[in-house]
Amino acid sequence: MTPIKILLSLLMLTSAYASADNNIRIVGLFSDKALVIIDGQRHMLSTGGKSVSGIKLLKASSTSAILEVHGKARTYQLSRDMNGGIQKPEKAIIQIARNNLGQYITRGRINNQPIDLLVDTGANVLAINSMDAKRLGINFQNGKPVKVETASDIISGYQVILQSVALGNIRVNHVEATIIEGSYPDIALLGMSFLKHVKLSEHRGVMQIEANY
Repeated sequence: MTPIKILLSLLMLTSAYASADNNIRIVGLFSDKALVIIDGQRHMLSTGGKSVSGIKLLKASSTSAILEVHGKARTYQLSRDMNGGIQKPEKAIIQIARNNLGQYITRGRINNQPIDLLVDTGANVLAINSMDAKRLGINFQNGKPVKVETASDIISGYQVILQSVALGNIRVNHVEATIIEGSYPDIALLGMSFLKHVKLSEHRGVMQIEANY
């Protein structure tokens, strides 16, 4: 191959990768999944899942995603599209699959500490047992004493305000919560004190939670 042909081949290859990069945008990030726009179409990619148009998700966190693009690993941040002037960022969205018990459980963060959360639209406030609260560093003893009625008993608890509650990129500050003495509930209940700040929808066993801002 002549030097001119080699140069043209390299330019074509570089152009192909640049074009691929320009057609990829990350618009949603959550644990092991990313909502990606590829050539104008939205695709939910999962770690270890199938590739779409030669693009595969290798890793995802709340801040970035590593995609394999035509055999090469590339890191992408959450898209902030500035075309046509300053625009609002894409709304953060997470999706939760219903488990065999009909529950929607996801990994979240309370005061930046990880914890499993059960979405419960029937709970007025976020409810955490005292053992989890201690692990999270919540000083609930300084909260307002309350009585909590469960299915079988009335238990002592404390009303507190959490610094923050987050699901993926969805974050709500100053969330009311009840800390319940003992081991109930075994999974923290994500009640309406958080859910009233987001948009909820459910379709075919998948709950979608979207930031309301």
